[in-house]
Amino acid sequence: MIKSLVALIAMTAVLALPAQATVQQVHIPPVPLPFKVVSVDPPLNALNVSRTTSITMRFTLPVDPLSFSTPDFHVFGRWSTMTLGSLTFREGGRTVVFTPDSPFAAGENVLVSLSRHVRTRGGLTLGKGFSWSFWSASQPGNGTYNLSQTLVPGDVPYGAWGGDLDLDGDLDLSVPNEHSADVSVFLNDGTGTFSAPQSFGVGVNCSPNEAADFDFDGKVDLAVANIVDGDVSVLFGNGDGTFQSQQRYDVGDQPRGLTLLDADGDGYMDIVTANRNTSDLSLLMNNGNGTFAPEVRFPGGVQNETGVVAGDMDGDGILDLVTIGYVNDRVSVRRGDGNGGFSYLYTRFIGNGPWMVVVGDLNGDGHNDVGAALSADGRAGMCLNAGDGTLLPPTTVSVTTFPLAIDFGDLNGDGSLDLSVSTYAGGNFHFFYNDGTGAMTNAFTFPAWTAGSCTVLHDIDGDGDVDITATDELADRVFIYKQNP
Repeated sequence: MIKSLVALIAMTAVLALPAQATVQQVHIPPVPLPFKVVSVDPPLNALNVSRTTSITMRFTLPVDPLSFSTPDFHVFGRWSTMTLGSLTFREGGRTVVFTPDSPFAAGENVLVSLSRHVRTRGGLTLGKGFSWSFWSASQPGNGTYNLSQTLVPGDVPYGAWGGDLDLDGDLDLSVPNEHSADVSVFLNDGTGTFSAPQSFGVGVNCSPNEAADFDFDGKVDLAVANIVDGDVSVLFGNGDGTFQSQQRYDVGDQPRGLTLLDADGDGYMDIVTANRNTSDLSLLMNNGNGTFAPEVRFPGGVQNETGVVAGDMDGDGILDLVTIGYVNDRVSVRRGDGNGGFSYLYTRFIGNGPWMVVVGDLNGDGHNDVGAALSADGRAGMCLNAGDGTLLPPTTVSVTTFPLAIDFGDLNGDGSLDLSVSTYAGGNFHFFYNDGTGAMTNAFTFPAWTAGSCTVLHDIDGDGDVDITATDELADRVFIYKQNP
């Protein structure tokens, strides 16, 4: 009875509507597309990329070309340094193509950076920066090398950077010297022959060093960690291979690792150190002019942080940090949030006494994997990335006693990242070829005079294959090995 009454009332209400009445349409405005990067080419962590490749970025919305000026967009080769080129805007600005003016160096890692200030014509910004890297191709060599030159730096050379310091297109060397507290700079004459060194003062037990253009004046600058002094020296380049007097910034106790990245997405490179004795990381944020704000300390997720390297581990276009703990034998991945913060992602055992850490795609799946020199094991350990930034159990290769340095690079030009391990007490430099899956086989060994301390894998003579610079810190020598074509 009640249901019938309700139905009768509803029918009466409909019959009472005027004949001309219509149902009012409610307008719901469309939800605007978020402004973000859709895809990039070369892809994230791509291997064996042509040295003359163009770089393509696709966006959900048309970009404002004026927002693609430096530093909001830039390309930096680890060895070839800041890359100049031309920009083309296609598809109404939804696609941007960067064409380099000159080839990248053979076998180098190239970092492409977009700041959070990149915007649409309507003023929408990315909100967070977007960075990714790829590896340029190298030509196959024949796997044999000639010792072409022996360099004499300062006292106890350890760590080296092998890029273009004087902007002439040839790869030079900067070598920190722990006991003489300076950096020796050797300039390349274009044939892979190096000049006598010039020295520039830094701190005591200076060791890890990397290069960037911190103030975007077009000149290469250096950041060097000083282990005993517990600080970082920043040297502004003059563009000719010489440097201005150092500026010093306090960090934690015994900074044994150093890496560079744009942590907060403002386009400027920041500095992170791994501090063994205070068991933490220090972040030095770039003020936007190459000077740095006071350090911010945060945990690395391990114990006695000894090495740190930046890389995108989860494929989101934001650089993360990978840290190793000398005491608890673990590797930690901390996810970058693009605003200067880092949160726990993953930690696992990698091997005993990890001393130095590197990242690169070892099995060609597009994800950064991890390698570490295991000083207490006489081994190097490698963990493949599961694809989301978590790491698979380590595999190892055996070397001689006390390995303390490790690096990745394509030594034989087959498109896969090979392995270099330096052994301090063993007195050797060990090299392994990658079969493309991340499995390493012993390739060759160079003897050190006293202590194998580190290598740089770079094309020093410009012939397209990867050569080797090897440092012996107890003999105070740097050995230049050119690969035969």
